Amino acid sequence: MLQPGVVTGLPCPESQQVSRAPALVDEELYARLMEPRRVEWRRRAAEPKQRETKVRYALRRADALTRPYGRKLDRCSTRGTRVKCGCKGWRGVRAHTCRQHLMCAVCMQTRARRLGMRIRAGLEAAMAGRPDTDRLVLMTLTLRHSGDVAADREHLAAGWRRFYKALHRRGWGRFAYVGVWEVTPGADGLGHVHMHVAAVWPWRDWSVCRQLWLDACPESERISFVAARRDGKRSDPKSVSRYLGKYLSKGMQTGDFTPALRAGMLAASYNTRWVFTSRRFWLTFTPCCQRCGERVIAAQYQWHGAPLQPPVERGPPQLELGLDERQWHHA
Repeated sequence: MLQPGVVTGLPCPESQQVSRAPALVDEELYARLMEPRRVEWRRRAAEPKQRETKVRYALRRADALTRPYGRKLDRCSTRGTRVKCGCKGWRGVRAHTCRQHLMCAVCMQTRARRLGMRIRAGLEAAMAGRPDTDRLVLMTLTLRHSGDVAADREHLAAGWRRFYKALHRRGWGRFAYVGVWEVTPGADGLGHVHMHVAAVWPWRDWSVCRQLWLDACPESERISFVAARRDGKRSDPKSVSRYLGKYLSKGMQTGDFTPALRAGMLAASYNTRWVFTSRRFWLTFTPCCQRCGERVIAAQYQWHGAPLQPPVERGPPQLELGLDERQWHHA
């Protein structure tokens, strides 16, 4: 930091000579919100008669929460593992991402594509063999937000569980569903929580379902039902997976999210799922090459610590990352 009155020789005032990037996350608020979780991980590490692996795991989780959140984003895609498939002579590099899909655009897009395909496969399997009276129904569930994103998420999640049980007690039985969370800044900028759920249902009285939902979640504002697309056709697994994937591809990088709201959302989503499903919804997923159809496996035979060079030959576009070779190091 330059002292006042120091002549620098630059053609602008000293206060304009350094442009600081705005903080994405309020690190102080984030650290304060995560302190109870750090204490809990340390308590678990101090419990007697534990295996060494569990103690190490708990201490590492506690240590990770002491580091600034921005460091996770800085390390995204700076390391990787060499991979291969059945394509002759091809070698690629699979990046080690930060997996912070709410803040990292690369991880957000990759995750949205992958989960979009898995959601479509799960919905196709759920609809297979069902009678023509069954259809895919999209529901949007909201509540009067309190300004506490974590509390609002808990209220909506508890309301959904009570709603599901109420439908079961009514005699409608179990049903397959998949849902995603969404948080928008809201009119007051404090965060507004939504749930978007796709369920496999026969015809049902929407007014009865609405009343069951309001009884299950008194904090709720409304619930909406959509069983057809804009063109009048029934919703199918392809259109529904695209609809839900749209919300998976939304992060918090836009300017309408304040650093304080980002910190609150990150703390509220710690150890939680942004995609929730009914039991046995997911199908087994195996990463395969789109060209040869064979599995993509690790192909790294170097000593630990040796530099990992990118492949010389060009391979399938979906596995090329196009990063500078100086960024790659052995994992």
